Amino acid sequence: MRITLSFIAGILLYFSLGGQLGHGLGLLAFCFASFVAAAILASKYKSAFATDVAGMLGLLTFMALGYTTVHQRTERNQSHHIAHLKTAPTHYTGVVDDYVLQKPGYQSTVLQVEQVKIDGTWQRATGKVQLSVPHDSDRAYELGYGDVLLVKGAPQEVMPPLNPNQFDYQAYLANKHIHHRHYLQPLQYQKVGSEPSNPILYYSIQLRRQLDDLLRERVGEKREYAISSALILGVKDELDNSIRQAYADTGTMHVLAVSGLHVGLIFSVLMLVLARFSATPRQRWLSAILLLLILWLYAFVTGLSPSVLRAVLMFSLVTVGMALRRLAVIYNTVAFAALVLLYFNPFNLLEVGFQLSFLAVLGIVYLQPRFYKLLEVDNWLLDKVWALFTVALAAQLATFPLGLYYFHQFPVYFWLANILVVPAATLVLWSGMAALAFSWVPGLSWLLFQVHFWLIWLMNEFNLWVQRWPQSILTGIDISVWQTWLLYLLLLAFILFVALKKLRYLGVAVGMAAILSVQEMWEEVEQRQQRQLIVYSLRGSTGIGLVQGQQAMLVADSALLQNQQNYAFNVQPHLWQLGVQQPQLTSLAGSGPAPTVLLPDSNQLLVWHGQRWLLLSHPPKLQPKAGFEVDYLLLRRNVRLKQGQLQQYTFSKLILDGSNAPWYRQRLRQQLDSLGIAYYDVADSGAFVLEL
Repeated sequence: MRITLSFIAGILLYFSLGGQLGHGLGLLAFCFASFVAAAILASKYKSAFATDVAGMLGLLTFMALGYTTVHQRTERNQSHHIAHLKTAPTHYTGVVDDYVLQKPGYQSTVLQVEQVKIDGTWQRATGKVQLSVPHDSDRAYELGYGDVLLVKGAPQEVMPPLNPNQFDYQAYLANKHIHHRHYLQPLQYQKVGSEPSNPILYYSIQLRRQLDDLLRERVGEKREYAISSALILGVKDELDNSIRQAYADTGTMHVLAVSGLHVGLIFSVLMLVLARFSATPRQRWLSAILLLLILWLYAFVTGLSPSVLRAVLMFSLVTVGMALRRLAVIYNTVAFAALVLLYFNPFNLLEVGFQLSFLAVLGIVYLQPRFYKLLEVDNWLLDKVWALFTVALAAQLATFPLGLYYFHQFPVYFWLANILVVPAATLVLWSGMAALAFSWVPGLSWLLFQVHFWLIWLMNEFNLWVQRWPQSILTGIDISVWQTWLLYLLLLAFILFVALKKLRYLGVAVGMAAILSVQEMWEEVEQRQQRQLIVYSLRGSTGIGLVQGQQAMLVADSALLQNQQNYAFNVQPHLWQLGVQQPQLTSLAGSGPAPTVLLPDSNQLLVWHGQRWLLLSHPPKLQPKAGFEVDYLLLRRNVRLKQGQLQQYTFSKLILDGSNAPWYRQRLRQQLDSLGIAYYDVADSGAFVLEL
């Protein structure tokens, strides 16, 4: 535990300093040499102080190792990385180095760049590019792992989030060492070979595709097939948004992400079966080998995904410990698994799945037995229900602050949903694996697939039913990183108070609660005094937010009002941050109350708290009167303007919103630059936020 925490401290030090200490090899060598010297002195003088110094220097060595490891694993630090190119390439080649994900109308994957062509000359290059290719053929997959591609054009750097408090997709991809994207047309790339960098992963993906095709064919219904493929194989491409939301709202989304839960279910059932064959050392080792083979076979079937690998590694360590009859401390086992995974990829530390899975395991290991002992149940069935309830409660409590920070919601009925869904998911997992294993047996395979289908159907209907319950989900919860840490300190202090029965820990918990309360009250006061006008950056649509206090109106076109996903991704997080739970939606078409006036030429004038905005979406046909001024002029929907029309208006700045096409914005920006007119393009510069 101490070694892993020291290693994590080194990783966090690199992230906080941004690599300012260089590669850190000198620091690592100094710490290691100091540790060796201190260890020699400690063994010679047998002093407690010398031993403590040697121990601390040893932990500092692992901290330096964590720092150095991040630098070594950061691909952008390589001199040949495409981020360092001074001239954009005309062509580049690379190898498909990841799974191919199905999206509506296109497929997405990652290309590991090998060469770039600049000024007619090919040169070596490194780096990853997220590719999006149109899926317009009869083939199931346009690309495959290991395909060598020749691509025309240059990849573009991933843009930062364009709206306040929006999910930072740039940072998300950067954690995977992806800094560039490329949206390809059908004739813009060509497959020129196949060179899988990892043959094991290649055959794993091929097997997963074959099993996925079998599930698609035998399960039948799209909704149930999507759940089956996600739960057994980790393929979530076909998951419908409505069913995905149902599982999220009931707190059971974790059963659809192939992870430690699934490996734990397989491990627990196998342990029950093999428990009778562990009397002699020979039987223990045979059982352990069989268990390891099945666990790693499951990892192979699921495409060796990182979430499964970390769980399989942890359970493999537990299995070896049991075979050796070593009563290992589970915290050290979990810490060692984390250390191995972080050494090979320290950016795992920033992955939401990594954080949640390890916190959930620690919560279950420590809290669940203590919760379980609070109540003694004589009935066998009720005892199992109580055990499942305590597992769900322990995992939810351990991940509660992070869940609020990342997902801004809390599923109220998680305790009930998990009591029924987790056992159902166990039956779904085992029935699906049995159906795949015996798919070649007539009759039996049909029966197994029927059982598998109806179990999934019942599980789906139950989640949809719970989702419709009143107040099933609390949304709009927005907390900062600092508040997340305070919540964990509060939780830790309270646990220590209950465990050690020392009043000072209760005092710390009360202090943390007081700080959080003061922060919330101060935030409430600030939000009640706020007044903002925001033009959001929305591709292909218009959205104008008018925020006063904790109330807001969103003036939008039909393209945004009819696209809930666009609103939830781009607009909703910012409104939640401002304390607005649900804005009043109003259409630019004129339906509903709005602070806009429809002009005779179908354009609009927005008047709100002393601000006057002229919104032009049609060619203007009205001549403004002398002295007529507006604060801002907003252009929408590629509005056609004649030469000199802009000069007839008096305004401080011109705004281009996201409903304008790229070609239109580029052409208009050139005209505005030549005329010397100040402008703001939300598609390039992000949302326009005006504080009033």
